[in-house]
Amino acid sequence: MLKHMKYIIFFMFSFLCNPITLAVDIVLCEDNEGNQSYQKACPPDTHLVEKKKISVGKDTSKEVNLSKLNVVLYTIPECTTCEEVAIYLKSRDVPFSEVDVSKDVKLQQELTKKTGKLSVPVTVIGEDVISGYNREKIGSVLDRFISPE
Repeated sequence: MLKHMKYIIFFMFSFLCNPITLAVDIVLCEDNEGNQSYQKACPPDTHLVEKKKISVGKDTSKEVNLSKLNVVLYTIPECTTCEEVAIYLKSRDVPFSEVDVSKDVKLQQELTKKTGKLSVPVTVIGEDVISGYNREKIGSVLDRFISPE
């Protein structure tokens, strides 16, 4: 029993520490008329022609190029809440531009026009504008573009 436990622990450790390659086993089957099809197992009245392991890998069909997401964080120096938003965006691996509005009147006017008031932080994700550090709202906007991990 102890000997088997070592193998189980080794397998689990190897599985968890190595990148996962997703693959499935399929077989090529042929019926009496010569028709071939790929299956998980050959159905009755067919015979095995070939076995294959097909890599299914990672589903990249829904991946988003995060650099094209256009996330802007409006801040001022020594703003703890602004830093918290930046940390959250970094934790989600979201690239963003940080814009200091403290010394630029035009940026302050732009920010006031976007939000109706002059306050920071303001996070702009595409067309969505989020005032303050509303982690739930920022997360839900990001989740529309990228899946949470």
